[in-house]
Amino acid sequence: MTNNHLSYATLSGPKLRAFLQGYITCDLDELQPGIAMPMAITEIKGRVVANGWVFEKDDCLVLVLHLSVVDIVHKHLLPYMRFARCEISVEDLPIYISSDATNVPTKLVVHGQEFGFTSQKTRAHDLDAFQIETGYALVTAATSGKFLPQMLNLTDFDSVSFSKGCYLGQEVVARAQHRGAVKRRLFLSAHELRDVAIGDQVKTQHGDKAVVVASGANAALVVLATSADDNDLRLIAEPDS
Repeated sequence: MTNNHLSYATLSGPKLRAFLQGYITCDLDELQPGIAMPMAITEIKGRVVANGWVFEKDDCLVLVLHLSVVDIVHKHLLPYMRFARCEISVEDLPIYISSDATNVPTKLVVHGQEFGFTSQKTRAHDLDAFQIETGYALVTAATSGKFLPQMLNLTDFDSVSFSKGCYLGQEVVARAQHRGAVKRRLFLSAHELRDVAIGDQVKTQHGDKAVVVASGANAALVVLATSADDNDLRLIAEPDS
């Protein structure tokens, strides 16, 4: 993927925390100094516009997002930011995930493993590999607005609070969680396909349809019906034209 890296989107404003609490799935009251909290931003139907992490810096809140969704998030939040007198600015330098979490101002922790953020490409952990290894899929422009948080297994990473109160899309997300209405989930699948792109619809060896959310050289994270056979998944069909 071209420009497959992250970006910092910094939000500022007089009542910033109260504002963002109403548009983000995690509970900002649980934010810890020096730790980036996994989060998602959902639209009114509960679909994930973007996800990544949020951390506090000085009097601002920083969203760590895939570069391709930064403009989408800006457009999504802009009408509400104007009303709340909040502003957003985007870091020009590309941001990468680093496996070296020593001496970094902010860490992210996935399954007990610590990572850091860096602007140095030489210290970067491949973003595709990071997603495949951890199972933490990042929404891009190709998949923005297509999945509930549960479909991306974001609840497994404490990205979604079910006790903090209302946020945009909260009612749909909570109803799907408590009624068991989620019919698709994220799975790891092997593949030997060429030119598999994020957002492609493909098929497994069992004939089940899947949507590619993240893809490495020989493995992918795909959203698949929970009723499908998910044992030793392999993608065998070329992307639909």
